[in-house]
Amino acid sequence: MRPHLSSLFMASLALPLFAGEAMSASLAGTWQGSGYVAPKSAARERVRCRVTYRKQSAKVFSVSARCASKSATIRQTGEVLMVRPNRYVGDFYNSQFDVSGRVRVTISGSRQTVTFSGGAGRGRLNLRKR
Repeated sequence: MRPHLSSLFMASLALPLFAGEAMSASLAGTWQGSGYVAPKSAARERVRCRVTYRKQSAKVFSVSARCASKSATIRQTGEVLMVRPNRYVGDFYNSQFDVSGRVRVTISGSRQTVTFSGGAGRGRLNLRKR
């Protein structure tokens, strides 16, 4: 994976702490699936991911992710906080690659959609709870 592509993807999974309400128990556990990253300066690339959420407090969950494309494997960690039931919204930032932008997470039953965008590009993941 090219450095700018991996930096966009890594930053998308470094979900920061957002303002919000009480956390839904449905987020906890392991989710997996696929999606894409589309840097502004390169071709779109498919990725497969496995993301685990662990409850840290009444409102906060830690995030541990492992994703892979044909060209790279990426490991990432972060934290999330719910803004509405089953919805998470916020800004992401990765200091290693100086990449930032907006991330949205929506849960519907055993499915999760993660979208992200910023100055470096955009992407989307569709995950299912294991």
